[in-house]
Amino acid sequence: QNGEFKDDGKSLLHNYIGVEELRACTTCNACVEECPVSISPLSIILELRRSLIMEESNAPQEWNAMFSNVENNFAPWKFAPDDRDKWVAES
Repeated sequence: QNGEFKDDGKSLLHNYIGVEELRACTTCNACVEECPVSISPLSIILELRRSLIMEESNAPQEWNAMFSNVENNFAPWKFAPDDRDKWVAES
C-alpha cells in the first residue's frame, strides 16, 4: 500500500507467471504499446525466459538438440563446420 514494497514470499516466475504463459508470448510488442505505466513488459518476459534457460536449464525439449549443436558445431545445425559446404560439391 502507499507505493511501498511488501515481500509476499512469491516469485514473479512460477507464482505469478507460469512457464507455459511465458513461452506463449510471441514478442509482438503489444504489451509495451499498451502498458499504462511504461515498464516494458516485454523486457521482463525476455529476462524471465533467459533465467528459465540459463539458471534453471528449463527449455522446451525440442530446443535441446539445437543447444547441443551450437555447443558442439558452433551453429544450430547437426553438421560439423567442415561438412557444411559439402552439398556444393554434390550439385
